[in-house]
Amino acid sequence: MKHATPSRIAGAFFAAALGLAVCAHATDTESRVYNFEKAAGGYYPSGNLLMDASGNLFGTAFAGPGREGTGTVFELSPVSGGGYTYSVIYTFNGSAHEYGPVGSLVMDAAGNLYGSTSGTTTGEIFELSPTGSGVWTESVLYVLNSNEGTSPSPVVLDAAGNLYGTSTSGGASNVGYVFELSPVSGGGWNYQHLHEFSGTDGFYPEAGVVLDASGNIYGTTAHGGSSTNCVDGCGVVFELSHASGSWVDTTIHSFSGPDGSDPVGPLTLDAAGNLYGTAGSGGTSGKGVVFELSLVSGVWKGHALHNFVGANGDGAFPNTALVLSGGNLYGTTASGGGGLNGCVIFGDYGCGSVFELSPSGTNWKTTILHDFSGLGDGGTPQGVILDASGNPVGMTQAGGAKDGGVVFKLTPPAAK
Repeated sequence: MKHATPSRIAGAFFAAALGLAVCAHATDTESRVYNFEKAAGGYYPSGNLLMDASGNLFGTAFAGPGREGTGTVFELSPVSGGGYTYSVIYTFNGSAHEYGPVGSLVMDAAGNLYGSTSGTTTGEIFELSPTGSGVWTESVLYVLNSNEGTSPSPVVLDAAGNLYGTSTSGGASNVGYVFELSPVSGGGWNYQHLHEFSGTDGFYPEAGVVLDASGNIYGTTAHGGSSTNCVDGCGVVFELSHASGSWVDTTIHSFSGPDGSDPVGPLTLDAAGNLYGTAGSGGTSGKGVVFELSLVSGVWKGHALHNFVGANGDGAFPNTALVLSGGNLYGTTASGGGGLNGCVIFGDYGCGSVFELSPSGTNWKTTILHDFSGLGDGGTPQGVILDASGNPVGMTQAGGAKDGGVVFKLTPPAAK
C-alpha cells in the first residue's frame, strides 16, 4: 500500500468547538406513517429510507414474516389526499446469505434497487428490479465467501453503475476492507478489495462509504487509529484516492476520545468537499459528537459541531447518516432524549431523538425536533431524510402501535 504524503496527514486535528453550543427544543408534531407489525409485512426496520422522484419510500426490515432475520424490502406509496399504501416488494428466504437485509438501499436511473444482507454465515449484495406487472425480481449479484466477512455494509452507486461498500471483517488481517462490485461486459459482476485495513489505519468499517465528484472514497472505521485512549483505538476517517492504477489510503483523522470515538455512521459530503459525520461516543460528555472535516491548504482540519450530553432532552449515541439541506444538518441519536426509563441502548438511557444543527455565527445551534418515548411514537430512530416540503421522515426500530417500529414524519407547527 502506498503511504500518504506527510502534508496530508501531519496537520489533521480536531480543533475545539468554537464558542459554546446552543441547544433548544422545538415542538414538531410527529405523524405515524406506518406501524410495523410482527404478524405480517416485516418489522424492526433498519437504516434509512430512500425516496424516489415520485415520492415513493423504500426501505428494509431486518425481520420478516415467520421469524426474525428473514427480512423484507418494502415500499410506501403516497395516496392522493394523504397517507401511504404499504407493500412488501421482496421477502428474503432465510438461507445462509438470504438473511437480514442491512440498512439503506440505493436506486439507479432505471429504478432498480441495490442493497446487502448480513447473512448467517456470509452476506450478499442484491439487486431488485421492477417488472411491468408490479412484481419485483431479485438478482444475487455477489455472495461473500468465508474469507470476505459476513456482513457487507449498505452500498453506494457511482455514475458508471459500480457499487461500493465495506465489510467489518475479512481481508488479510480480518479487520475489514473496502470493496467495489463492478458489472462485467457480457454478464456477471467482479468483486475486488480496494483496501484492506490492518489496525493502525483503522478496523471494523461499519458504515459504508461516500464518493466525491472525482471518485475519491471516504468512510470511517469504528476502531483502530493512532490513539491509545480507547481499547482497540477510537476509530478513523479515511480517504481512498485512485492514482496510477492503484488505490491510496490516507487516514485524514484519527479520533482520540475527547473529539469522539466509535464513528459508525456514514459520512455526508457537501458541494465544497467538506465532510460531516457522527461519532457514537466520546466527546465532552462521552455521549458522542457531530463533527466537520475540511481540507484547508492541503491539510484536513476539523471541529465538533455539537457534543451530546444525554440529559435534559439532548440525545446520545448518534450513529446514523446526517442529511444536509440549506446549510443545516439533520440526524438522529439512538438513545438519550426522552423515555429515559423506557429504553437502554448501548448502556445509555433514553429512546433517541431527531435533531437539527444550524449555523449561528461562529457556533452551531442544536434544536431537538423530537424526543422519542419508546411507546406509540417509537424508539431507536434509524436516521431521517427530508421530503419535498423539507420535513424529516424516518424509521424507528422499536415502539409503535404494534411494537415493531414505525415510519414517522415530523412537521413544524406552521405546517400542521
